[in-house]
Amino acid sequence: MTAPAAPDPATIRSAGAPLPALRFHRLLRALPRYRWWKPLVAVVLAGIYWVVLQSVWSVIFLVVGVLTGTVSVTLDQAQLIESVTRFLSIETTDPLSVVAAVGGVATMLPAVWLAMLSVNLRPLSVLRSVRFRLRWRWMLLCLLPAVLITALSLAAGAFLLPAIGLSDPIGAPTVPVGTFVVSAITFVIVTPVQAAAEEFGFRGLVQQAIGSWVKPAWIAILGSTVLFAAAHTQYFGWATLDVAVFGGVAAFLTWRTGGLEAGIALHAVNNTLAFLLQATGALGSTQAVDTERPAVGDPLSVLITVVTMGIYVGIVELMLRRRRGRFATVLEPLPPAPAPPPPHPATLRQPAWDGITGGAGDLSLR
Repeated sequence: MTAPAAPDPATIRSAGAPLPALRFHRLLRALPRYRWWKPLVAVVLAGIYWVVLQSVWSVIFLVVGVLTGTVSVTLDQAQLIESVTRFLSIETTDPLSVVAAVGGVATMLPAVWLAMLSVNLRPLSVLRSVRFRLRWRWMLLCLLPAVLITALSLAAGAFLLPAIGLSDPIGAPTVPVGTFVVSAITFVIVTPVQAAAEEFGFRGLVQQAIGSWVKPAWIAILGSTVLFAAAHTQYFGWATLDVAVFGGVAAFLTWRTGGLEAGIALHAVNNTLAFLLQATGALGSTQAVDTERPAVGDPLSVLITVVTMGIYVGIVELMLRRRRGRFATVLEPLPPAPAPPPPHPATLRQPAWDGITGGAGDLSLR
């Protein structure tokens, strides 16, 4: 059975006064059942649903980890906590740990959908783009510059930072090829879903929720960026600013291009390549989140992110301009309804013989 096609944006407009052209962050106002309080309730519910779903997901995989011996069960509370924490902190060479941790973040996607349905903000496709669908061709176009920019950013961080003593030098891979291949396959499957879930949550629901209350786009972009950075509790200081720059770029591109595609491409590629580099063991550890030494970052890392993300924005802007006239970034207003045709004047079919004048003729009605 084929999935039903996304509804035409024109079919979900309010039946009242015609709406003006809407940018992505204002799309919720196009929904027929929009009320000012619904986006706020949806954001709160999405957070609650996400905590619940992620907790259930983690418990399920912890049980699987215990049964498979990945998580050690001991009476020593400190050792038990360490084992559980390590398992849920993305041990990049353990596919079960990857699915448990990265998949737990991906539960944000159903959490957002459930929240939207709970307050009857439909269709859910409003979160995708001004076309109410994911524009797959556009996303594929954004993948190539995303790969190039992410590779440049990782290379700069791997070689520049050690050169000035801000991090340990990158070494030779220490993980066996077979183990790395299995981890790579797991990341390629799971990480894009996790990245898309975050985009739907922060650049979709949060950005549109703020945009439904205030018209300036920069407020919606800033608000979603702050919440995105705050949600990454494993980072501190400069590292938080680094995450905020990344989130701000994704939020800006979502508004500029009228959809999540450019942000999803960048986010998926960034996380996947970063995880794969960690899984080689060349960075000295295969643990993606170091619970003993939280990431604090440094000014140079932020500068690298600013430069590389700026290049990505420039490339996307050039591609966008080349598609001008063939690529919607705004939900266009409904065209005026055509005037109803004038009613046909009533006519009276006359008999061939009127019986009065002795011949054929028309009888006028008075």
